[in-house]
Amino acid sequence: MPPAAPNASRQKWVYISGVAFAIAIVAVVVFITVAQRTRLPNGLYFIILIPLGLTAAAFLFGAMRSHATYKGTSTFGTLELGGPVVVLGLVVVGGMMANRAESFSLTVRVHGPGGTGEVIRGGRVIADLAGVRRTAAIGSDGEVVFADVPADLEGERVRLIADVPLYVADSGSERVLIPASHIIDLGLTRRRFVTVMRGSVRDRAGRAVRNAVLNFGAGTATSKTDADGNFVASIDVAPGTVLPLTVSLDGTVVYDNDVTVAEQPVLRIVVRPGAR
Repeated sequence: MPPAAPNASRQKWVYISGVAFAIAIVAVVVFITVAQRTRLPNGLYFIILIPLGLTAAAFLFGAMRSHATYKGTSTFGTLELGGPVVVLGLVVVGGMMANRAESFSLTVRVHGPGGTGEVIRGGRVIADLAGVRRTAAIGSDGEVVFADVPADLEGERVRLIADVPLYVADSGSERVLIPASHIIDLGLTRRRFVTVMRGSVRDRAGRAVRNAVLNFGAGTATSKTDADGNFVASIDVAPGTVLPLTVSLDGTVVYDNDVTVAEQPVLRIVVRPGAR
């Protein structure tokens, strides 16, 4: 009777490869659950493929007694592989290629109201991709690249939020269509600010100066004092902006200085002697 050792050895490899395969499947389930997505980034996917490749190699060469060789030539010389390493390489490389086929890189080019020539080089872009919110800084070339975007998002509309100081997205451009080129031009407009300033105009004796004309920023905004010397001005600039201010009375400038635009505190202006 022939010895049963070879069959026992093969059965042992079947058990080993089966256990390894079960562990790999459990790892896949855990990674998918943690990531809350059905497609894994290439880094995680590579980790999963290694035990799967080792499992396939153990089953084919340990249990099935298979044989495999690979020989190729490149600029670096001749490469020849044999045995389980061929199966391992096929599983890992083939799996990585398949994963790349199911994702793409999305490029967002951010520009100002002047068109694509007005490149925005600061801030960040927030994208909602397949239920995952991702954030990336705008580069010096005005571009943001989101890697590993699921392929089924091509041709779909996604939400993009530009977080750029003094700029907002064009009307209706927050949800944009991903074209076949995977390149989106995101246009921004300058944020419009309206700062309401209040204050009073007095002479050095503390008396109210009525009908005085205030001119902020050489015509950016104007106002006129009432009978109590008080004024209100709506100025289309952001709080903290420094503007030149002139106060005129009967055509004569009685005050000329820079002021900081702000809603608080109340601006108190003291004009030179002679103003009434």
